[in-house]
Amino acid sequence: MKKYNDITQGLNAPQFPGQQVKGMTIEQIRTLVKKQNRIKGYTFSVATGTNSFNLQLSGTARVLLGLSFIPRKAGSSVAIQGFQDITGVSLKINNEIVIENVDPNFLGNFFNTDEYYYLPRPLSGTDEITITFTNPGLTENTSLAIYYI
Repeated sequence: MKKYNDITQGLNAPQFPGQQVKGMTIEQIRTLVKKQNRIKGYTFSVATGTNSFNLQLSGTARVLLGLSFIPRKAGSSVAIQGFQDITGVSLKINNEIVIENVDPNFLGNFFNTDEYYYLPRPLSGTDEITITFTNPGLTENTSLAIYYI
């Protein structure tokens, strides 16, 4: 007679599924996983003036793929269509200016047909990444997604 309340049933799933499907070794599976896209999210409240924020990625980050912005309604997490007050954004990676004072609307989903704005850059895992916003108006909220490998 089968016990349906036995919590050990279904726990026999393989730790490395690729071994069963394609006969891959554990090391081959780990190598494949290291090459998968990752996403890190940030939320900022950008006050009037120039605001800089340091971004930290995983120590295993080796390639920046790109980024995407979503403007948020002040005081909430509701997405709005287009930035209202932030007029510029700059991105610096290890002292290289990657984006310089660009309207953030160009880097969001309204001007981009892909999931993110493509900006491939090599990373070392110990990178200094700084994003700077220029906001002459009222405090505005934004969400940022960084795509990397």
